[in-house]
Amino acid sequence: MWEYILHHFSLFFQDIVQQMPPIFIVAIVGAIIQMTKVIIDSVVQKHLSLEEVFSSGGFPSFHSGIASSATMITLLHDGIYSSTFAIAITFSLLFAYDAMNLRFQTGKHAEYLNDLRKDLQHNLATQGENNHEVTGRRRKTKLKERLGHTPSEVLGGILFGVSLTFVLYYILYV
Repeated sequence: MWEYILHHFSLFFQDIVQQMPPIFIVAIVGAIIQMTKVIIDSVVQKHLSLEEVFSSGGFPSFHSGIASSATMITLLHDGIYSSTFAIAITFSLLFAYDAMNLRFQTGKHAEYLNDLRKDLQHNLATQGENNHEVTGRRRKTKLKERLGHTPSEVLGGILFGVSLTFVLYYILYV
């Protein structure tokens, strides 16, 4: 039974590789980018943090990386003058803009609100007031501050996405 399952499982992945190269390459690029982010964060923080596999923010940008990977696949497959490439590059630029601006500013707002809450808790504690009503069960809930990306993180994601896609495309499909 296990042989049957493994055989069909391998056939499934062979079909993915042979029939859907864009999905396969973009998935590999995304996995490499996230693993790179975990390695970089682990070196910087000096401990292994597997929670970073599913986190946003940081270097390189996962969103910009997979968007640029999909754009590069479209360029290699359909050419620079295709309408699909025009759509892909438009969405890639939108992803990069969103990561550097909207999501980055959202992270800054979260940082400010967390600081404000901390100051409020400290002020109430020094005044001797019961701050349970103010903080209550939300005391444990800290807003996530690492949401967006700096321009260098986005550029890193784009460079990772484009270069890895180019290499993988030519190794696997040409």
